[in-house]
Amino acid sequence: GDVYAGYLAKKIGLPINKFVVATNNNDILHRAISQGTYEVEKVKETISPSMDIQIASNFERLIFDINDRNDEKTKDAMIKIKEKGKYEISKENLDRINKDFLSSRMIEDEVLKTIKSVYEKFNIVLDPHTAIGYGAFDKVNLDGNNVVLATAHPCKFPNAIEKAIELKAPLPKELSFIINEEENYGVLEN
Repeated sequence: GDVYAGYLAKKIGLPINKFVVATNNNDILHRAISQGTYEVEKVKETISPSMDIQIASNFERLIFDINDRNDEKTKDAMIKIKEKGKYEISKENLDRINKDFLSSRMIEDEVLKTIKSVYEKFNIVLDPHTAIGYGAFDKVNLDGNNVVLATAHPCKFPNAIEKAIELKAPLPKELSFIINEEENYGVLEN
C-alpha cells in the first residue's frame, strides 16, 4: 500500500526516482518485478506476516495503470492469476514497471540480522516489515537520498524482536492504557 501510494504521488509530480518493493520469503512481487512472472506459490509463514500473501490488491492496481487503465485487460490478468496461478507481464509493461520500481527479497535470517544491526548501530528497534524495507537498500543500487517507510510498531512482533535482539519491545505509553481495558465485542450469527 505504501509503495503504490508513493507511485501515485510520483505520477502527480512528487520528485521521486525509484521505489523498492521489498519482500520476504513469499517473494511473488519480487519475482514479478524482476522477472515478469507473477506466479502463485505456497505461502510460507514468516515473521513478517503482512507480506505472507500471493495476490496483492495493490499489484492489481498497478496492472490496471500499466495497461493504460484498461479494466478488461486487468480483469483478464486477474482471472489468469486466480484460475491458472500465473500471469506473464509483457516485455513492454515490465519495462514500464521497471522505470519506477526495483525489488529485493530477504529471507528470515537476513531480517533478524537487519533488526539486530540497526539496533546496535542506531539504538532503534525495527519491526520485521520495516527491517525488510531497510535491508533492501543493501540489495539494490540506488544513488541519492533514500527513505524507508516504517510499517508497524515492533511490539506487534514480540517473538521476532526477542529472537533478533533479546529485547521485549514495550507497548508505547500512548497505548498502554489498553492493557487494563475490558474487551468490547459482539457475536454475530453466521
